[in-house]
Amino acid sequence: MENLIIPGAFLTAMIITWVSIPSVVTVAKLKGLCEKPNERRLHVGVIPTLGGCAVFAGFLITAMLFCGGETKSFLQAFAASAILLFFVGIKDDILEIAPLTKLLGQITAAALTVIFGDVRIESLDGIFGLHDLPYWISVLLSIGFVISIINAYNLIDGVDGLAGLLSITAVAFFSIWFYLEGVVDFTVFGICFIGAMTGFLRHNMFGKETKIFMGDTGSMLVGFMCSVMAMKFMQCNHGAHVEVLSKPLQCAPIVAVTFMIVPVYDVLRVMFIRFVLRKPIMQPDNHHIHYRLKSLGLKAWEIDLVLVPINIIFAYFSWQISQSLPLMRMLLIDFLVLMAIFHIPQAIITIKKRKKGDKEQL
Repeated sequence: MENLIIPGAFLTAMIITWVSIPSVVTVAKLKGLCEKPNERRLHVGVIPTLGGCAVFAGFLITAMLFCGGETKSFLQAFAASAILLFFVGIKDDILEIAPLTKLLGQITAAALTVIFGDVRIESLDGIFGLHDLPYWISVLLSIGFVISIINAYNLIDGVDGLAGLLSITAVAFFSIWFYLEGVVDFTVFGICFIGAMTGFLRHNMFGKETKIFMGDTGSMLVGFMCSVMAMKFMQCNHGAHVEVLSKPLQCAPIVAVTFMIVPVYDVLRVMFIRFVLRKPIMQPDNHHIHYRLKSLGLKAWEIDLVLVPINIIFAYFSWQISQSLPLMRMLLIDFLVLMAIFHIPQAIITIKKRKKGDKEQL
């Protein structure tokens, strides 16, 4: 039966999203709910921004149909959180809302799933010498984690397909691990999301008349989904859950973050740059890696082709070596290698500017 549920969930979510988008595009164009090109958006022409509505519908409807059993109470909390984020996101896509209002919506949504869905970070597995966390410390840390991941994916969503492909990568790794360990309900839950995102990417990356962006409605759902899957992954590798696993991981929090390494590292790097330059931490700028790659002349699909494989490679190798390397050494290696990779575009830009300056002097 499981062999039918997984492809069935994928196809159902994909089809619902796929067939919904043309109608969403039509309505968005009629109502003028579109985004015009600007210095921070790497697209040509006026594009509708409500793709997240179709992703939300395809994912949540399918999850309600195919997921059950032990996930029932979790699904209720997750659905409540997702609906709240949906309304916050769609209002921001249409009218734009104050950053504080958006943050309060994210905090409330995170709290609903963490507290009532009981999916949270229970242990840091030795990071900073911390293991089991007191309940309220666990809750507060989990809410902060969810908000951070939501905004990491929101900020990486500046190129066609990038946030979608990176989220598929992360959720696919979590889902594969759940499948291998027999956590069927969360395997199906992840597959529902992958199916919905696949239906969206068909229009986002390859559509002509039906090209659409996911908007904040979609990017917040993407980040929320990845953060929840990450916390469940950590939870399964801790405490009593470990006894039923065939290969429990010793440093699950590090592995979970590595599955989402490109958006996580990018947002940390950009925040650090803004801090050093004494600019507001939340002020938009062009320091994100996809803007650096764009300035080198890469097209959207080429940027995807650079960053998505980096995420896949880091995720795979971190999973494989998680049992053989000390926790902090693995984290240090990940960040040092990423620092070197992400510095390459900036180094090339600097060299080009110097050459241009030398030519002008001549």
